[in-house]
Amino acid sequence: MPVGPEWPVTVLPNGGGKSWLGKGITDLLELDEATLPEKHARIVRATRSGEPDHDVEGARRAIEKWAYPRAWLDFETIAFAVPRWIGTRPYQQVPFQFSVHVEEADGAITHHEFLSLNGADPRRSCAEALMAAIPVDATVIAYNAPFEKGVLRELSALFPEMQDALLDMAHRTVDLLPVTRNHWYHRDQRGSWSIKAVLPTMTSLDYSDLEVKDGTGAQEAYLEAIRPDTSDERRTFLGDGLTKYCAQDTWAMVAMARFLSAAA
Repeated sequence: MPVGPEWPVTVLPNGGGKSWLGKGITDLLELDEATLPEKHARIVRATRSGEPDHDVEGARRAIEKWAYPRAWLDFETIAFAVPRWIGTRPYQQVPFQFSVHVEEADGAITHHEFLSLNGADPRRSCAEALMAAIPVDATVIAYNAPFEKGVLRELSALFPEMQDALLDMAHRTVDLLPVTRNHWYHRDQRGSWSIKAVLPTMTSLDYSDLEVKDGTGAQEAYLEAIRPDTSDERRTFLGDGLTKYCAQDTWAMVAMARFLSAAA
């Protein structure tokens, strides 16, 4: 069975490799950078040279616009085909956990977290914990921010007494993902800008030694933890894995932003 190229054209994002496959070209390194749009040329350039494409000044200009305090936020959610709680829809993303690192202008950082494992509807407790954790004047930063904004807006619609504050939080949310996509590429990402793909190319942070390693694992841990027959000891173990995982997601954003905007 023939072995494909080490760097296939399919690493070009948003289906960018499909047209080349149609022309019989499978190897990314066969492409001429001069004929490609810049977003693809930089991928070919970084792959061919082995050196990352890092626009420090561009990243710095984008990130320095975000006022302090900065609240680096990540939700973990669960969606049930058959709604578990009154007032939820099939497959609605319900937040059962968040992590937020709040960063001050002087570099001081505090960590806040929320995790509900009692099986009850977690939304009110989550909203109240958000209100307590995130300063009213903070820039909220997420990775793929439309998801976090959607969760905040759904929560705001549920609780009139918190509606304005949660909507304002959503309005103040900015996105680290396009900054990363526009100003960094390492060939080991292989065309992906997910945190799991990007983080190892910038820092020594790693998910491999965590009990919970990804979003699917977080959902599986949550579902096991809320089962009535799960022992207290097991539930505590699962909760510890969940808190470490979610905290790593938000700390990863802090580390990535610092790396992106600092010269090597």
